[in-house]
Amino acid sequence: MPATRTPAFLACLIPLLGVRPAWAEQAADTGSAEETESSWRANSTLLEEYRLRIAHGALPATGPLGVAPAADQKVDHVARAIADAQLAGADDHFLGVLSAALWWDLNGAPPQGTPNLFASQYGGKQPWWDVYTFSAEWHDAGALEYVRLGRQATEHGLPLTFDGASLGVRPAGPVLSLFGFGGRTVHFFETGSGLFENWVTSVGATLRPSEQLRFELDSRLMKEQVLDQDHSTRDRVTNHALGLSGAWRSDTAYAKAYARALDQRFSHAGGALLLDFPSVGAGVDGRVDAQLVTLGELVESENPYYSLLGPSLPYVRFRLEAYEELPLGEQTKLNLYLGWKGRQLLRDHERPYNRNMGGLYFRPRLDDLVNKGIFVEGTAEYDYVPRIAGDQWSLALGGAAGYTGKTLKTEVGTVYQRFKINYFERAEELLNTRTVYGLVGYRVMPWLELRARYEFEILDRYLESFFFSARQDF
Repeated sequence: MPATRTPAFLACLIPLLGVRPAWAEQAADTGSAEETESSWRANSTLLEEYRLRIAHGALPATGPLGVAPAADQKVDHVARAIADAQLAGADDHFLGVLSAALWWDLNGAPPQGTPNLFASQYGGKQPWWDVYTFSAEWHDAGALEYVRLGRQATEHGLPLTFDGASLGVRPAGPVLSLFGFGGRTVHFFETGSGLFENWVTSVGATLRPSEQLRFELDSRLMKEQVLDQDHSTRDRVTNHALGLSGAWRSDTAYAKAYARALDQRFSHAGGALLLDFPSVGAGVDGRVDAQLVTLGELVESENPYYSLLGPSLPYVRFRLEAYEELPLGEQTKLNLYLGWKGRQLLRDHERPYNRNMGGLYFRPRLDDLVNKGIFVEGTAEYDYVPRIAGDQWSLALGGAAGYTGKTLKTEVGTVYQRFKINYFERAEELLNTRTVYGLVGYRVMPWLELRARYEFEILDRYLESFFFSARQDF
């Protein structure tokens, strides 16, 4: 997606080839007992995966779960590799990170513009690869909190990936931090973007009056070229955002509140509350987020799905969950979760991709049942539509069971979703989807794990997916 590529992705192949840098061999020879704070430490993870997807024809209105595949079934073969690496040292002042991925459509992607049941953002180029993170930083050196160069994700404000530099300083010690960053914003899966068409700059400050209390203010200016809703033209868009947040924590509680403005409009507000009491094995976890204005054509970080799904209408979304852990015998534990979640438009009527929904759910889970590592959980969810009297409610059931050990992991389960967005040939909204899945993983060696997963999805069609993967940890 970004027009430029960096040779850094070649570093992802090092773990696969079994190559270790000379400095790593030297560090290994010294033994962990002689490791000091000034030593260099490196770790990396490589994942290779093959995925087979089979889509059966349109779902018969009364067809059973085991109905025979339709004659027009579609098949898709995809291979992917994901690499993550980290290097730290120099008395823990230096940190380098790398994260990258490669995708390859093994049965070939159809020409652009051709209907494709298994369409994806990376299907236009074979193979497709990109670097998610590739940065180096120096941190915690006197008044310097950090200086970071390369492809990185923001630590302040809304999440955003960019190629550039960021700086944080503490002119008055840990009480006050000043930060800033700037560079070229990265739009993953975008095709044909210019090198300097998108950019961002931001400044802000963090105030810590005490160890428990923290306030943060950030200002961000973004200029990008974005696709309009019908993908016919690329428009130049400039947005200015302001954010203010406050957080407080103690040994048993955490609370946060935030507010944001976009182009001189009060656009977002929300907060979170977590109460955890380990002594009684109980707690409460809640969050509420509100979007107060309609978001149309904006820079990607403010409204990333506009070109696919259209405007995002004002809404409030919340979740409140209470949980308790009860010991049953010497090793078995029963965890109970009772929650309420919902999403409500503030003033507009429902439309596709802008839905009202609510649900009350109860989820019990047994851990270390009979033997250590065996678990069983169930879910009962009462779904309804807020503010609509007489609307039909539904009771959705689900659950999972499995075993998690040092070398073996297994799990089978089922999940229900009232709304699901399908991105195959076009963006479409599916209702009442059910997924049945099973997986098994086996750690062959301390550094190698093999895993297989199967999913059966009941959408407007049957969709079967097979995943076979190998993961190496170095």
